[in-house]
Amino acid sequence: MLTIMSCQGRKKQVRIAQLALFNTLVEIIWFYGITFCGPFRSILVFEQSPTVLLVALMFLVNGGGNAAKMRGVFYLCVGWIVLFFMDSDASNAPNHSEAYKHQSGLNHIFYHILGWFGISDHCGGVLLLMLAVIFRMVYDSNFRHLAVEIGGPKRLYAMICVLSSMLLTPFAVLSLVLSSSSIGSYFEFPLLLFMSTAFVMIVDFYAEHICFQHVADPVMAIARWSPITMFLASLLITWLWVDGSATGSHTISAGSLIAVACFCLASYVFTSQDSPRSMGGHFIGISEEGMPLYTHGEAFLHKTSRSLLHFFHETITEILANSDSRRIFWFLCANLAFCGVEFLYGFLTNSLGLISDGFHMLFDCSALVMGLVASVMARWTASRHFSYGYGRVEVLSGFINALFLIVIAMFIFLEALERLYDPPDVHTDKLLFVAVAGLLVNLFGMYAFHGGHGHSHGGGHGHSHGGGHGHSHSSSDGGDHGHSHGGNANMQGVFLHVLADTLGSVFVIASTLLIQNFGWQWVDPLCSLILSLLILGSVIPLLKSSSSVLLQSIPDGLDESNYERISNEIRAIDGVLDFSDFHCWQLKAGTNYCSIHIQAHPQSNEQLLRHQVQQLLLKRHQLKQITVQVEKENALLLKSSDKFQQQNPNENSTSFHLKIEN
Repeated sequence: MLTIMSCQGRKKQVRIAQLALFNTLVEIIWFYGITFCGPFRSILVFEQSPTVLLVALMFLVNGGGNAAKMRGVFYLCVGWIVLFFMDSDASNAPNHSEAYKHQSGLNHIFYHILGWFGISDHCGGVLLLMLAVIFRMVYDSNFRHLAVEIGGPKRLYAMICVLSSMLLTPFAVLSLVLSSSSIGSYFEFPLLLFMSTAFVMIVDFYAEHICFQHVADPVMAIARWSPITMFLASLLITWLWVDGSATGSHTISAGSLIAVACFCLASYVFTSQDSPRSMGGHFIGISEEGMPLYTHGEAFLHKTSRSLLHFFHETITEILANSDSRRIFWFLCANLAFCGVEFLYGFLTNSLGLISDGFHMLFDCSALVMGLVASVMARWTASRHFSYGYGRVEVLSGFINALFLIVIAMFIFLEALERLYDPPDVHTDKLLFVAVAGLLVNLFGMYAFHGGHGHSHGGGHGHSHGGGHGHSHSSSDGGDHGHSHGGNANMQGVFLHVLADTLGSVFVIASTLLIQNFGWQWVDPLCSLILSLLILGSVIPLLKSSSSVLLQSIPDGLDESNYERISNEIRAIDGVLDFSDFHCWQLKAGTNYCSIHIQAHPQSNEQLLRHQVQQLLLKRHQLKQITVQVEKENALLLKSSDKFQQQNPNENSTSFHLKIEN
């Protein structure tokens, strides 16, 4: 028994020593982080609550949260990005060898590593503190488990502090002996050392321990108010204490202020209690017996958010499941890769031409993203609010892309006219390389969209709702796959973007070769002028067709002569006296809708009339969705009123029709 107890005691001692060593590593990384980016920014990064970070991480991996947690993740991401990219803390000198030649060798190693990656001291400090936060989360988890076995957190914390001090003391003494710096006052140094030890090591731990004993919900309360208090207090102290004009001071910037606001909001949002669920019913209507109908309150609660990883996986799967969205997606990936290479090479070589072309590629990527979103949304099922579905999103995307291309073409046209009269000097350095690389990418896009930009495939299913109300819906029955070049407006818009970029690359290559070999500076604006006219000529048909669909004009096959023929054929059906409210429009590519009111003889068969009208419109005139309403009541009076109007054209027929309706 004693042997077993001694073995268990040795295992605990080893675990305590390992935890102390891990704590020492965290403290060293924290010290270097605070050296690089100052105390204010080290508090913003290192004092993030592990509870908040764990909740955010679990939300990203597993989902199951709500909109508030999504906002919290957004605040955290914005805070980190702003602190890393927009915080202009350049207090350290760029020449590390001169500015820090009197510091230790470990400092030089850190600075050389940052120099290899081209990272500033401030960004390197933020990265070190982010690493320290991750290590501290692992340390806290092991600390809680081991504290239960040791006999309480106070005892374990005291052991870890003593062991960490024993590990760090030899290195601190050696560094003090080998460095050229000296202690200014032997009275102030121990005093400052004692105060920092008291506040950082002792007061912080006991304040947290007291909160755990006296607060109702200690975990969430500490996770909320502890970081918020430290963020705001450090901001106030930095504003009052730090002299912004002093060399080497880490001052407050706009990025750090945005980071403080985002981190405070994230801490508050993640630690807020969820609103209580409504268990009551929700009134939805009256039954046939006149009794009120209720549904359970849970049905009206918001759906829980899914994991972002699951959301991205489902989105990619949905994109790759369709040929149109798959082509757009692969070309978008190629465009983004080429854009990234242009930005990287442009920044490395300080080439403004490559950087500007990279921004041009980003603009093209925005059009591709819009086309990709429209292609995915068009396949969403109809809902209560969007009873026709989302198919017209593709038409809207094609219309917007056409407007973009017209604006681009007009801008190129006006700029080309101005340069044609006064041709500027064109610098062809790296221009040929960029144009050839862009042409290869656009040729890949032309191949990807070949055959898909103008084909519409019809199809559908038939259904009919008959009954005493005389109202019927019908749609065409499957299989008709005719090709028409006025089909998918979204794919047409994306294809025209690719075509415009391809022609642009060809003209740039031609003008570059002519300028380099013959010095013809006027070739560049002339090629741009021709390109703008070609873009306008190819975009105008798409703009006309998409705007026609959005304005719900009649489909292309229904002109005035076809309308007269349809009218005569409908009136020729046995039992039809007349028809009214005949409307035809195109919902999206390959889907034409029609609604018509038939005035029928009282003795006619409603079902037979509906079937005959539907077959006439479906088969002969290629209308896909038909709504036929048969009207028998007052049909003879309406017919009589038409004859009366023909015999007495001077009579006002409005009052007569009003009497019939009444």
